[in-house]
Amino acid sequence: MIKFSVRDVASKGLEINQIVPKEGIGLSDEEIDLRSPITINVGIKRVDNHIIAHTKVSADHGYMCSRCLEDFHEVRRNEYYFDFEVNPEVEYIDLGEEIRQEMILADPARILCKSDCKGICPGCGANLNKEKCKCK
Repeated sequence: MIKFSVRDVASKGLEINQIVPKEGIGLSDEEIDLRSPITINVGIKRVDNHIIAHTKVSADHGYMCSRCLEDFHEVRRNEYYFDFEVNPEVEYIDLGEEIRQEMILADPARILCKSDCKGICPGCGANLNKEKCKCK
C-alpha cells in the first residue's frame, strides 16, 4: 500500500521511497510473475487542486520466451504519472491500485529471451539456441 495524506503534500512536495511485495499493491501470481519485491519511488507535488505523482517502479520480472519457451527474467523499470483532483472529502490517496493497473498494462503479452532467439524446431523440439536440430 502506497498511501499518503493529502495534508502532507506541502508546497515543496513529498517523496515516498518504498520496497513492497507484489501483494502490497494487490498483484497476484496469475497477473505478473515477479521475482523480487517492487521498488517504488514517488515524487508528489500539489498544483492548485491537483496532486501530481511522478512514480518510478522497478522489479525483476519472470517470463517464458515466446519462441524457445525458456524461462528467463529481466529487471523492468517504468515511469508513470498520476493526476488526482483534490476535493474537501479526499484525505488520503493510495497509489497501490494505480501502480498495479499500470504494471499489468505495461507487461508484454509476448516477449523474447533475446532479440535473435532461434526458437524451437517444430519437428524434433530442439531448442535451437542450445543445440542443433536432430531432424533429417
